[in-house]
Amino acid sequence: MRKNLIKIVALALVAVCFGLVSMSSYSEISKSSPTDSNAKIVYINPKKADGTDKSFFEVISEFKGKVVYVDFWATWCGPCRAQFPHSKKLHEKLKDQPVAFLYIVVNDSEERWREGIENFELEGYHWYPTENQERIMANQFQIDGIPRYLLIDKNGKIVNPNASRPGSTKAYEDIMKLLQ
Repeated sequence: MRKNLIKIVALALVAVCFGLVSMSSYSEISKSSPTDSNAKIVYINPKKADGTDKSFFEVISEFKGKVVYVDFWATWCGPCRAQFPHSKKLHEKLKDQPVAFLYIVVNDSEERWREGIENFELEGYHWYPTENQERIMANQFQIDGIPRYLLIDKNGKIVNPNASRPGSTKAYEDIMKLLQ
């Protein structure tokens, strides 16, 4: 009886550990667009196949041919959360266009990040950068506050390192200019 109980407990621990490992793993960017009618939440793997960190531009290169609207945010950031309904409207307006919405969380726990994505129903691409990646991006783009938005053209070039918020009509206009 005791051996069976030990086996059951051991199996339960293995199952729990496997579940935790599965939850913390990331999927690579899929070929489907978050602006498709069946859009989903897509998590970006912060690591390359060799285990080294991806750079911001390596991630952006995976969106070649699309305009990329980047949103730096955190779950604890009130102004960030206030823009999410506007982001959804922007998604809807651009649903038939080659536009990718990339959400990059900063200064937050992975658990809160995943909960935030679900709670706010943030469809699009999501990146939980490593501390090193976050530090590099903060220095590279001089990010000293959030929310912060970047606008990237179809060739991967940053055309506006301080883009308008989704709630602004200018955000839509600027994206449409890049689509022409």
